[in-house]
Amino acid sequence: MLLENPDNAVHADFSVPARLPQDEGARLAALQGYCVLDTLPDKTCDQITELARSLFGVEISLVSLVDEERQWFKSRAGLPAHETPRSMSFCAHAILSGGSLVVLDAQQDSRFRGNPLVTGAPRIRFYAGAPLVSSQGHALGTLCLIDPHPRQRFGPAEVARLEQLAAMVMERLEQLRNRGYTDHVTGLPNRARLMEVLRTRPHARGAAGLPCAALGVDICSREYLFDMVKALGWDYAEAFLVQVSRALCEALGGQPVYRVTTTTFVFLDESTTAQRQEHIANVRQQFVQALEIHGIPHQLDIAIGVLPAVDDIAGSDVVRSLLTVIDVGREEGVCPRQFESIHAENQRHAFWLLSALPMAFNASNELSLHYQPKVRLRDGSCVGAEALIRWVHPVMGNISPAIFIALAEKTAQIRQITAWVVRHAVAQVAAWQARGLAVPIAINTSARDFESDDILRLLAAQLKQHAVSPGLIEIEFTESSMASNPEGVRQRLESLRELGVKVAIDDFGSGFCNLSYLKSIPADIMKIDRSFIRSLEEDQADQVIVPSIIHLAHQLGFCVVAEGVESERTARILHHLGCDIAQGYAIARPMPADELEQWLGMEP
Repeated sequence: MLLENPDNAVHADFSVPARLPQDEGARLAALQGYCVLDTLPDKTCDQITELARSLFGVEISLVSLVDEERQWFKSRAGLPAHETPRSMSFCAHAILSGGSLVVLDAQQDSRFRGNPLVTGAPRIRFYAGAPLVSSQGHALGTLCLIDPHPRQRFGPAEVARLEQLAAMVMERLEQLRNRGYTDHVTGLPNRARLMEVLRTRPHARGAAGLPCAALGVDICSREYLFDMVKALGWDYAEAFLVQVSRALCEALGGQPVYRVTTTTFVFLDESTTAQRQEHIANVRQQFVQALEIHGIPHQLDIAIGVLPAVDDIAGSDVVRSLLTVIDVGREEGVCPRQFESIHAENQRHAFWLLSALPMAFNASNELSLHYQPKVRLRDGSCVGAEALIRWVHPVMGNISPAIFIALAEKTAQIRQITAWVVRHAVAQVAAWQARGLAVPIAINTSARDFESDDILRLLAAQLKQHAVSPGLIEIEFTESSMASNPEGVRQRLESLRELGVKVAIDDFGSGFCNLSYLKSIPADIMKIDRSFIRSLEEDQADQVIVPSIIHLAHQLGFCVVAEGVESERTARILHHLGCDIAQGYAIARPMPADELEQWLGMEP
């Protein structure tokens, strides 16, 4: 056991990523060889984590596998996340220790006190991790315990019990690996078998001298499958996967098909270009009609990625490249999508940004808020401003919000961004309020912010702490926030209004809006999306749509704001149409707080 004493070493006051193990290459290869990453949960592992949580009296227990750039949880009890970046991982430190790692109080440990998992959810204070060591001696990850309360002691007897449970987990992983090259659900060859084929196949040309291609078929999103599991159970999900795999094999005329992730299948194609296109067409045609499993139809949204020449890249990169291009194809709505080297570069850059973002929250000068004024069209007076986050990285320089916000919205990090903006925007409003100036500030939110009451609690606490009038804060939400849980979002918006905060529907018209939602949304303001405003001067369709939106909004009692006003003529047209407020470059660009003060004519 290695019981960490933070006084034994000196570290800067931020999260310190673990160094790489000396056997990192072999360790990652061993981890891949177990074929458990991104697989469905295992009941035996789940039983062990639940037992560990109960036995040691902690809130969270995990079977954590430390991958190249993430830690992925094969089993998790008490934690909703499936994975976190390796840069934040306690377990990445644990696999270096040569034994179990115990951190009695993370806030007192200089390596961890600034870790986003300590300063934010799940607010780790106590951690204990026993390495999962393969028969070849490689530490693949840990069985770990996590709790938001520190401990005074975690003695040798407790460590020994934790290590016994870790040995049970490792034995289970060995059993899973020893199933060999066959996927136990579908009966198809698995990813390990594909890797073996790629390693041993001769680098020879196929029919007509063409290189061997790899085609990946993702039969549905992972969220769709996990929602199925929650609604109908594991047995039904496995029956679904079996029937889908049979349909795919039928479409490909008996070619070997490998199941490489929970929802992704791969086949190698050495045929001509025309035959390859025929194979792709057959796969697409196979899933045009809904697939019925036990009387329930499933209209599958498949995605196909194409890697034109597998011999041009390392076998270990084949699956990674296919998963990348499949994601790109889904985002672009292109099927099939062919892999290009830029896709891998973009994926690495995206992962780098997401890994660097937690550090930015703890830095003093990387993140800042700029404010874009909003003016009343009838008299030109300023009625407030929208708070917009900016990120200046010390190496990469200015990073566009369009890039890092879009990436963060795919993860729980968007909630951290919203929380950061709320704290700093309310503090700025308080500073202005103390100088006798009331400047209403609008704060953007994402759909993920309305999955819990966190934003409501945070906003209430910040308003109370800074003694800010709630009417000076406006929360903007988009139509997409209503999509998955309209009633839950409606109730949280109502709670915000009860707090005294104003609520605005942002980017109205940019997504699918159900008018039945609109009539019951507890909002004060409707912001027309800039896509309708940008070409208002010359686009006849926009000249019909915008007046209709303004009339509808006024009839429902909303104040109307037009975004993206980039010319004085557009502003005059909007005023003529009855729009209340305008925002855009024709009025002012986003600016730091001190420049906004000058723009408003405030005394220094």
